[in-house]
Amino acid sequence: MTIETILPTPDMFSAKRILCIQPHYDDNDIGAAGILAQLAKNGAEIIYLTVTNDLMGVVDSSLSDEKAAAALKRDQFAAAEIVGVKEQYWLGYPDAGEYNYFDVRRDLLKYIRIIKPDFVFTCDPWLTYEGHRDHIQTGLAASEAVMFAGLTKIASSDPKVDSAYEPHDINGIAFYFTREPNVIADISSTWEEKIGALRCYEAQFTPQDMEQLLVAMDAKSQQVAQGQSFPRGEPLKVLNTSALHVGI
Repeated sequence: MTIETILPTPDMFSAKRILCIQPHYDDNDIGAAGILAQLAKNGAEIIYLTVTNDLMGVVDSSLSDEKAAAALKRDQFAAAEIVGVKEQYWLGYPDAGEYNYFDVRRDLLKYIRIIKPDFVFTCDPWLTYEGHRDHIQTGLAASEAVMFAGLTKIASSDPKVDSAYEPHDINGIAFYFTREPNVIADISSTWEEKIGALRCYEAQFTPQDMEQLLVAMDAKSQQVAQGQSFPRGEPLKVLNTSALHVGI
């Protein structure tokens, strides 16, 4: 017996408001733009929240931090238009830098309590051999914020938000960048949207690096769809939120 048999996999397609929490400005789209574009077309509100300022990977080292940040925002907004993202938020923690995990969790609690999503997407913090602490901390803080959203004794970064919050149901959490998927999302109909969104990310990818990324995405999407009835897929670990703590 598995967690999924005790707690059935929640239905992403019934979600009305989806909060996608990413460590860097392109992670949601690399990991899940295909399914997110499909969910947006189905009528779900897609909201992105980016934890770090993502400045370390900007390829043009001559840019000031201000101009680099503007380039990153430019890329994000262009990609969001393609995917169908309704709103974006940024926390601004230092990319690959030193920051407090509990500060991140408090901020994520704040936004979850404000936005009241019924589904959350984030990166899998338990990905085997994941070496980037931004990914580990973001995925774990998002998981805890989902668990603790209704427990207002666990404070967010804004006491006014906590005092006004009325608990709501978060029906599921989906982890991308996972090696233990239980859902292979069919992205055949939104493959062009995914590729179009990724091509918007010019600040952190040279043209050569972008082409290598797209080749890798092409191969991965076909590999994970092997044995399915569709040619391209995105791997997700989709869990009932109760599965986040000892599986009950």
